[in-house]
Amino acid sequence: MALKIDDAIVHTTATETIMQNTEAFTSGTNGAIVVSTENIMGDLQSTSMLSEIANLVGRRDISADTALTAKLISSRDENNIKMFWGTGSIEFPLVDASRYGSDAGAFSAAIGEQIGKGIVAYMLNQAVTATRASIEVNATSVTGDGTASATHALLNASLKPFGDARDSVVAWVMKGSTYADLVDSGLGITTDNVAGGAVATGSVGTLGRPVYMTDSDGLDMTTGVAIMGITAGAISVVETATRQFLNEVVGGNDNLKYRIQGEGEFMLNVKGFSWKTASGVNPTSANLGTAANWEQKASDIKSTAGVLLNVA
Repeated sequence: MALKIDDAIVHTTATETIMQNTEAFTSGTNGAIVVSTENIMGDLQSTSMLSEIANLVGRRDISADTALTAKLISSRDENNIKMFWGTGSIEFPLVDASRYGSDAGAFSAAIGEQIGKGIVAYMLNQAVTATRASIEVNATSVTGDGTASATHALLNASLKPFGDARDSVVAWVMKGSTYADLVDSGLGITTDNVAGGAVATGSVGTLGRPVYMTDSDGLDMTTGVAIMGITAGAISVVETATRQFLNEVVGGNDNLKYRIQGEGEFMLNVKGFSWKTASGVNPTSANLGTAANWEQKASDIKSTAGVLLNVA
């Protein structure tokens, strides 16, 4: 009996893989990266919210009867950008598929797991790229010039732009090699709180915040790489349509082939920033990672996605 790929199993396994991965990094980043599902039409989604009111509360003169100057409430619009993904056409000879055994369900599940991991990786890479570019829009949010290796002192310095709101930065995003530099930095300090304590417990000092480690190209900068310190809800990825999977047997050659193809879409939102309408729709990764295509809408830096440390 020929092995038959079951697209329902492929789809279900891909979905389960995506759920497992997204739940892991959502909880692992203290809610800084959030993935959800919502049916959204169009290529851009514009959301409106109240702008921050400057000097909202102040001294009241109980001996005066002066007319007050009204403080106007305004709103700001932010554009979320939609991204489209596809697996392309995946083909393999039926005779090769049958060599994996007669359990079509297991084979279909293996393919679905690979696709699910690929979808998660692509969504996160695009989200990291967009967030790094967005934070770069405001030079005040960026510390370092890409020439010094990561240290705890630099991590601490990168939080200065948030002032008294530094605790709203709940997680770090960095490359594996950058994390290794941070471990090196900790080993060079002889206090129990960093070197002794961290080595003994198998952890590294990160100022009390979890690290989401990814070797995403989205962290690459003109010089060096980025460490992002991100706030709760900084990155929102919303699947905006049902994922589609197609499989079929293709003839016409010496051997029959299986062909599998999948596609879907998702919306990206970076807290406090907006994709410029003039920058177009369905951007490439390069366009997504260009700071000039984003603009800061939040008037207060403390209401944005976070801070960026540029290290070697």
